[in-house]
Amino acid sequence: MQTNRYLLTAIKIGLGIILFAPLFVSNTMFFPFITAKNFLFRIIIEILLALWVILALRDRRYMPRRSLLLIFVAASVGVLILSTIFGVDPSRSFWSNFERMEGLLGYLHLFVYFLILISVNKTEKDWWRFFHVSFLSAILVGVYALFQLGGVFQIHQGGVRIDSTLGNATYLAVYMLFHVFLSLYYFLKTKNHLSQVAYGALVIFTAFILYETATRGAILGLIGGLFLFGLIFAITSREKKWRYFAFGVLALVIAISAGVYALRDSDFIQNNPTLGRLSNISAQGDDAQARFQIWGMSFEAFKERPILGWGPENFSVVFSKYFDPRLWSREPWFDRSHNVILDWLITGGVFGLVSYLGIFATSLWLLLKKYRERKISNLELSIFTGLLAGFLFQNIFVFDQLTSYLLFFAVLGYIYFLTQGESLEKPAPLVAPGTAQVFSAVAVVAIVISLYFFNIKPLLANFSLLSALEAANAGNFQAAQTNFKRAINLSPLGRREAREQYSHFASLIAGRSDIPEAIRVSSINDGIDQSKLEAEDSALDARSHLFLGSVYNAAGRKAEALAAFEKALELSPKKQQIIFIVAQFYLDAGEKDKAVELAKMGASLDPTYNEAQHNLIMLQISAGKDQDALAAIDNLIKNGKAGAERIKVWASLFVAQKKFDIAADLYKKVLETTPNDTQTRISLAASYYEAGKINLAIKEIEEAIRLNPSFKEQGEGFIKQLREGVKEVE
Repeated sequence: MQTNRYLLTAIKIGLGIILFAPLFVSNTMFFPFITAKNFLFRIIIEILLALWVILALRDRRYMPRRSLLLIFVAASVGVLILSTIFGVDPSRSFWSNFERMEGLLGYLHLFVYFLILISVNKTEKDWWRFFHVSFLSAILVGVYALFQLGGVFQIHQGGVRIDSTLGNATYLAVYMLFHVFLSLYYFLKTKNHLSQVAYGALVIFTAFILYETATRGAILGLIGGLFLFGLIFAITSREKKWRYFAFGVLALVIAISAGVYALRDSDFIQNNPTLGRLSNISAQGDDAQARFQIWGMSFEAFKERPILGWGPENFSVVFSKYFDPRLWSREPWFDRSHNVILDWLITGGVFGLVSYLGIFATSLWLLLKKYRERKISNLELSIFTGLLAGFLFQNIFVFDQLTSYLLFFAVLGYIYFLTQGESLEKPAPLVAPGTAQVFSAVAVVAIVISLYFFNIKPLLANFSLLSALEAANAGNFQAAQTNFKRAINLSPLGRREAREQYSHFASLIAGRSDIPEAIRVSSINDGIDQSKLEAEDSALDARSHLFLGSVYNAAGRKAEALAAFEKALELSPKKQQIIFIVAQFYLDAGEKDKAVELAKMGASLDPTYNEAQHNLIMLQISAGKDQDALAAIDNLIKNGKAGAERIKVWASLFVAQKKFDIAADLYKKVLETTPNDTQTRISLAASYYEAGKINLAIKEIEEAIRLNPSFKEQGEGFIKQLREGVKEVE
């Protein structure tokens, strides 16, 4: 029995350490805010798994009891297993990458975390200790954020939205969202006045930190969750003081919401980073429109694979195939739809979404059932209904990550405990002692193997990748090459990122004569080989083929580069970035008509994309389609979409093709709006000179001198050269 106590204590200490993962950041790692936390969590969970298996074999009380909530949690993991197997890229679905560290491997660790939580936290006191350790972690995270507000520590994302040790304001917001509700729960639960003061202060503190993140989804989730809590608590409370408290919460939520809305145009609201963001929420805003566009893409992709989806971590394939051209102004690649409903539809199809929503529905149904049976109070019903509703609402605009998962599964574990009640079983071994020893030994060996393949090797790969990048920046190219190759060979986790970084490195140094040829040649050859492997492994992802085309291009292998870029275009036919790359290759290969037609198609996908129009005009000029180019230029100028600098670029292209009359006309258009632009007058004079119109050239130089007397000496020198037939004016 004493051994069992030691095992149980060790497991609970391990669970407590996990709660401090949000504080763990390592600048010696690639993606330090993500990988450090996840590796800590995974290593501890795998060790705890071995200890838990041994404990459960020795005492059956530490096996989880059957529950509808447990069934839905297990079902969601089961769907993820199937969607990984039958998805479009099983390897990526299983391993994920360093930037996210989720995938099936991450979900399996979270499932084990949930199983251990519900198996060893058997009493209210166990859960009290667990959540109070989390409160301590939240206070430390919040104190770091206060130092950011005070300017002592930098905000990692820049700007004014604090992100603490989580490295992302959105992640910090949802982390604090959980702690607002949990601290409010214990504030209302305790009878001790001093404890009420402490919990009340914690409610205010965590809510303040959440507010300072300026994360709209989480703030609205908090407001909505508190409103729902207050409504349920008011309806179900029998004591007047609690009804008054609940009505007070409702009144506060309504007053704040109404006040912000009524004063939304005031300087006070607009100049406040948080209130300004809240008051400017609009379905017509750029951010909202971008979300709607991504959601539309996601729904189209869901219709293609509705049953089990595309598999975890495969949104990049969806993003390539269903790219909406209106997203040209956003970041070039998305790996999430930023909507939990659509993310689950993409990841696991209908079965995935049903299992996920079933977790919420089952939790609420069990809480209501136990409340009606008088097994739990209205406090548990109202607090956890409000928390789950607020969390689900904010997830409509973002996505989960480790720190939110840790608290989400902890709350689910507590709901499981509340609705199951304390176990009355007596200590008894699960299997015979001899069998338990054999299984225990197997568990220990399995965990050692797991630690090595799922953590130690990926950790070493992560260190190697960061070392490679640091060596490359320091000019130690041999060391960079060695570490890139080591990172690629060590583990599938992060291999894609290592290959991309290696091919980018190889492309950058390919043309540098100051680097030894042996390193340049071997790096570019290795970069090609690794990019080819990545293109084979991620055959449906346009991004992998883009990297392959880029490294081929750096090596001067134009035909193979074009083939890779064409494959990328086939996979993402509406992505303008790829369209114009391929069009330029066609132009360079002498296929001018083909290049222009493709560029026209790219520019027509979204007429508001001025850069696409600019690229089309440049291709038309280079292809000799002068009339088409001039018509497009006139249209842009007429609509106010062509600035002086753009017109000068187009004019310079005509100069390069010795079409000086056309260039002169364009320079004249520039001078219509910027008559004092001396350099443009010089360029116009040079065009006139090359066109044989020396008098007009001299006239423009004289006008430049008149408008800019400080140019007189230099201008008169130019005039003298022009009259002498010496071409020096440029």
